[in-house]
Amino acid sequence: MAEEAVRQGHQTTLWTCGYSTALTVTGLAPTKPRNLTEWDRDYPSSAALATHLIDWSAGRLAWLVCRYCAEERGASAQIPAVRIRPPYEFVERSRAADVSLVLGTK
Repeated sequence: MAEEAVRQGHQTTLWTCGYSTALTVTGLAPTKPRNLTEWDRDYPSSAALATHLIDWSAGRLAWLVCRYCAEERGASAQIPAVRIRPPYEFVERSRAADVSLVLGTK
């Protein structure tokens, strides 16, 4: 959804909380471990996909990570393009946005 929003010309912010903060940690390799059914094919890691999406967006996508969630889960070391922000900014950014889409699980 973030890719499509950027494609349509929107300034987009992607905010991760909880364990989704681990999607962009520096410890992830550029590719996932090999798939036994497709041994010769490489699959990019979530950090590699995020880096590509941020680079492709040409400044129209900000990927933010909740500091509280990242620290609680040992995910404070993030790839360079991702910014760690305090939790209260989520509410501020949501209020300032024209449209907010929040997806979550219980």
